[in-house]
Amino acid sequence: MSALAAVLLVRLLDEAGSFLPFGALESFRADLGLTYAQAGTVLAMVAPGALVGAFFSSAADRHSRRAIAAGGAFGFAASLAAFAVGASFWVLAVGAFVMGTASTAMVEAAEVALVDLAGDDLRRYLARSNLLGTVGDLLGPALLAGAVAVGVSWRVAFGLGAALLVAYGLALAAAPLPRPAPAIADGSSASGVLLAVLRDRAVWVVGLMGVLLNVFDEPLYGFTIALLEEERGASASVAILVAAVGVIGGVLAYTVLARRLEAAADHALLAGSAAAMAVGALVAALVPLLPVVAIATLVIAVGLNLAWLGLQHRTLTLRPGQVGTTNAVLAAVELCGFWIPSAVGAVADRAGLVPAVGGFAVLGAALAALALADGRRSSPSLSSLVPER
Repeated sequence: MSALAAVLLVRLLDEAGSFLPFGALESFRADLGLTYAQAGTVLAMVAPGALVGAFFSSAADRHSRRAIAAGGAFGFAASLAAFAVGASFWVLAVGAFVMGTASTAMVEAAEVALVDLAGDDLRRYLARSNLLGTVGDLLGPALLAGAVAVGVSWRVAFGLGAALLVAYGLALAAAPLPRPAPAIADGSSASGVLLAVLRDRAVWVVGLMGVLLNVFDEPLYGFTIALLEEERGASASVAILVAAVGVIGGVLAYTVLARRLEAAADHALLAGSAAAMAVGALVAALVPLLPVVAIATLVIAVGLNLAWLGLQHRTLTLRPGQVGTTNAVLAAVELCGFWIPSAVGAVADRAGLVPAVGGFAVLGAALAALALADGRRSSPSLSSLVPER
């Protein structure tokens, strides 16, 4: 397998494997006799694991991307295997923690390598990688659904997932991923690079944009589904509709629209997508017709994926040669947004689900404003964006 093909597959394997513990929550909770609090704690352990994984992200600036990415894949496989054979809360909790660490190492090292492999075509290749990620969004549920369909345990799906990650780890270990440039590997100390990244105002702006963008994924979908069920009388199967619309939106974003918007600057792509998401959230909150909400959800999904493409490219090109350290800092900043879904939930408890979902429009407007401000800061002159008459 070529180096480029190997790193382009990373999102597919990550999305497929990461879904399994979340999709099998009720299955492993019932089989192991766990409380919902224990099952929720298992899933929550992924986040601190990912924070530890940021260390490996930073290390990719100075050490072998191939070793880090392959090691992450093998660690990811081990975490899935823990679910496949684990018989206690503690085994699953440790497995989830390792999953967060290993998946972060795998993805970040592979994408640091992609920056070098793709060159000026980085955003085009990021679109392809993210499109493969949508395939992973389907592969994970398919593994669990297949296990149910043939009448075997949910553990079989985790075993198959572990086998896939082992195979991928072997492919990464054999792929000639680019090494760090000598000037970076032998240059300033890791602590010096970290301090330089922390002092960069643009890094904090990009991190704040990441905080705002993240809430338009699972949190918005979750509150929208709750709104449709509780306030609009929709059946529980509406979740399937929302998931399907999300996949369609991702495919549209990373194929047709990514090609058409290839020349758009990152900040313009981010600002336009954020505005579209804000409008979509407002329509979903205020219009009671399910077909209209489906269209609004599609707009949100397309905007979310295009905004992610712009933010991802901005992140990976923000500080050349320090991509891994920048990603590590941004991951820590984005964790600070954990409280936003809780705040939205508090709004829902006090005022209802309509204001809660509608409130995402405010977050979208804030994201658009930040993107435009970032564009003004990073562009020497906005006058160059205005065509001559």
